[in-house]
Amino acid sequence: MKQAIHILAFLFVSLHASAQEINYEVKYDNPDFKPFWNLNISYFDIDIPIGSIDAINFNAGLWGNIEAVEGIGIDYRFRRSYLTMAQIGYQNAPSFTNFELGGYFRFAGNTKVRPTKVILDVDWDADGNAFNNEQVYQVKSISIQAKKRRDYLLRGGFYHLSSPLTVSDLTDNNNQDIFADDLGAVSLNGLYTGIGIRTFTNVFIDTKQFGDQFNSKGTLIYLDAIFAGSSISDPYEEAATLAFNEELAKEAIGSLPIGFRIGMNTFQIEKKTRTGKKFGMSTNYEAGYRPYIGWYLSGGLGFTLVKWNK
Repeated sequence: MKQAIHILAFLFVSLHASAQEINYEVKYDNPDFKPFWNLNISYFDIDIPIGSIDAINFNAGLWGNIEAVEGIGIDYRFRRSYLTMAQIGYQNAPSFTNFELGGYFRFAGNTKVRPTKVILDVDWDADGNAFNNEQVYQVKSISIQAKKRRDYLLRGGFYHLSSPLTVSDLTDNNNQDIFADDLGAVSLNGLYTGIGIRTFTNVFIDTKQFGDQFNSKGTLIYLDAIFAGSSISDPYEEAATLAFNEELAKEAIGSLPIGFRIGMNTFQIEKKTRTGKKFGMSTNYEAGYRPYIGWYLSGGLGFTLVKWNK
């Protein structure tokens, strides 16, 4: 209940600030450009397979796109774990690696003037006030009419993922453990294919009360199907014991070779000469079902290193 009250208080001060009359002038409004090269660095990325604590991992990586020909481009992503939960309980535990290389084709799109929110200021404990002895913050923003560009994309490419895998209590027909310990390793190789919606907002305004402010970012929302084969191994199999039976392990795990995902990426698009910022925050969120592994959630923070547009 207390948390709900805090949220309502935040919404109240935000709406109150937004309702104030702000005089502004649009200085620049141009989302129509070719995103030649966009490179983002992820420094904190967490991947959570549902039902497999050992496979929870923390990663660093890079992702982005190259569009040498307008409307046709290359997507890429690489993530590597610097910590998996399996490393806490096991020696020489498998790591997490995700590599994707694909392409996209813009089959439709438009640029329209739409209501666009521009944040003017954020104040913690605004005006020295507090609510229920808790600090609140006030967001001052304005809604203006600005251009938004939307690109509708067909996408697809190569998909690789390797990860630890929790395999507790898996036995063969003779009631013998399939794995030497309660941990396995899985490697997926296959293809992804789907659709994406990419949106560019790139408007800069001048206000008398708050100076120069802007809303400049790119957003990609995507929905993909994943088709992959798997290789399952036992990282603790000893040569002196009976050889590991991969087919029996796959049968015991019982997952499907088909998966899907829905995700969203946000990234920076405008050069430093306009924003005053060399980099800027980027984010990525994803959820879905991986072949042979199952349901998962993923998300991370980073920054845009390269913003090269033409």
